[in-house]
Amino acid sequence: MTALKNLKVINYSLCFIYSALVMFFTAHLPIVFISVLALLCAWNFYVTISNKTKPNAWLANALAALALGLMLFSVGFSDTVILFVAMLLLSSLFKLLQAKTKKHYHVITTLTFFSLSAVYLFNQSILTTLVVSSLYILNFAVLGLLESKHNLKVASKQSGKLLLLALPLAIFLLIFLPKMPAFWQLPGPKLAKTGLSEQIDPFDIAKLSNSDELVFRAKFNDLAPKAPLYWRALVHDEFNGNAWLTSDLLKHNSVIKTKAQQVSSLTKYDYSIIAEPSSQKWLYGLNFATSNNDNVESNSLGLLRKKNYQAKSVQYTASSSALTLAPLLQWQTKHYKHLINNDNNKASALAHNLKQNLTSDRDFYTVLLQYFIDKKFSYTLNPTPMSGNNTIDQFMFEQQRGFCGHYASAAAYIFRSAGIPARVVSGYLGGELNTDNNTLSVRQYDAHAWVEVYLDNEGWQIFDATAVVAPDRLTGSLSQNDELNNEFKSNLDFGLVSLSNFAAINWLRLELENLDYKWSSWVLGFDDEKQNEFLKSIFGSQNIWLIPLAVIVTLGLTFASYFVYLNWPKPATKLAPMVKEFEQLIKWAKKRKFKIADHLTPTQQLHHLAAQAPHIEQQLIVFSQLFNQVRYAKKPFNKQRKTQAKYLIKLIKSTKQRNL
Repeated sequence: MTALKNLKVINYSLCFIYSALVMFFTAHLPIVFISVLALLCAWNFYVTISNKTKPNAWLANALAALALGLMLFSVGFSDTVILFVAMLLLSSLFKLLQAKTKKHYHVITTLTFFSLSAVYLFNQSILTTLVVSSLYILNFAVLGLLESKHNLKVASKQSGKLLLLALPLAIFLLIFLPKMPAFWQLPGPKLAKTGLSEQIDPFDIAKLSNSDELVFRAKFNDLAPKAPLYWRALVHDEFNGNAWLTSDLLKHNSVIKTKAQQVSSLTKYDYSIIAEPSSQKWLYGLNFATSNNDNVESNSLGLLRKKNYQAKSVQYTASSSALTLAPLLQWQTKHYKHLINNDNNKASALAHNLKQNLTSDRDFYTVLLQYFIDKKFSYTLNPTPMSGNNTIDQFMFEQQRGFCGHYASAAAYIFRSAGIPARVVSGYLGGELNTDNNTLSVRQYDAHAWVEVYLDNEGWQIFDATAVVAPDRLTGSLSQNDELNNEFKSNLDFGLVSLSNFAAINWLRLELENLDYKWSSWVLGFDDEKQNEFLKSIFGSQNIWLIPLAVIVTLGLTFASYFVYLNWPKPATKLAPMVKEFEQLIKWAKKRKFKIADHLTPTQQLHHLAAQAPHIEQQLIVFSQLFNQVRYAKKPFNKQRKTQAKYLIKLIKSTKQRNL
């Protein structure tokens, strides 16, 4: 078996790559399994640094079987993509722990390319791309070290050069190569991230205020509408005594969008949205939203949905108008008034008392809003936990402080108790405006719940008690609310947003968000629709035939140039130490008309020059001694000798110039 050169460097490099991968997948794999992967990385490091013998096949296989069992128990079978990634990482690390031959390391580097590519199943941001690209370069360098005697620095430089050479071609193919559908594809991973749910208890929506995870970005074609901006995602129409759910009846009857609704939908706002990857189907829009994008559908409730469940970023355009004014059908009126028997008797009695002597549903709307003011309800991100079957009574008559979900759930219940159609809507409120690119960034902590109530002759109207208990919350993002700032920052997970009180960090955060928006819009969002528009702007709609011609010609020229590059005469081999400096000195002497005898050795040539120029004789003799030390005595041409040679040449040239 041929001994591998740079074996330690190869092991260290692969351990580093897998350590980085383990850190990335910490957010997606169970902590128990992540601990196993981390231990395997540490074991590989220890074996390499201490020159210990790698475990034999029996021990490694036994441990692999135990780790496999733990993986199946902790990861499970519900998400096949996560399971595939877990198996890939586990097998690669155990293979590295047993690797001894060049063939073994070839297998590991090949698996590593797949492991690195798996990162893009979960995140495709510009930061992730830069980190993974660096790891790609390192893995290519390891591949080079398996076949050469170079050190890691040289191999990494060669790998980086290859990547830079391939980059222009990759950009060209991205722009001009037709966007063909995949012949096959993996299902998207079920990203287990904090977010909204079709069966969410609005009382639990306060938990989302702990997360600064980006949900989507929005950019308006013209001026943005005035606040508040209610981004609708889900409608909850059924109350089970504790939570508001999306009923099967609503799902079935909201699929088809009628022609009457399409015609009466008068566009007010046009905007584009880049939604972050999610395994859920819902998207986001203002009021009654519609979209003409091929991968987005809109329903009769004015909600937007993906046409498939692929967990990748979605970019789409949307138009929004006011909520529908169409009268409710008889079954709809009955459905939006329905309440099951429950123990919230005080809230029901309050609804009946408030409705006495009122002549319209609009008056009840106003009186209920005033009730929240008169009773001095307050807004908090840390509501007191409540349990039992009368949580609405507890909130309305005991706690009187809560998050948006408390107010929405209680108000919808009271409206229905008063015989007024109402539903809870969950989504997001506002967003943080980045003035560099005029985009709104909406994060999980902007999650919000409110009520849509149906009023005679007015249609569906938004009722949001937050408008009176915390009016500043309606003007922007939760992160910009001064009144709740301390409570918000103390709840938030550690990150740049939590440090945004510092001007420099906040500036850096906004600049990074601006850069990430451009990456998402120009690169990740460059789909077939954008490609067609771009190509038409270059070639025109009548000269489509020029596109394949341009691709063929460019690829032909690229490969021809590469062929010429490979066959171009290579420059002379690298000069030996001190030869370059000697030739530099001889070239200078020729320009000064000194006599050069080509038959003399370098040492004799230097003494010959010294005889012609006595004023620099001492410097030439010292240079001759240095030359002999490096060329004949095999002294290392280190930094000190390089500096001395440069200094002597400079001294010789300057002295000569002063004596001419």
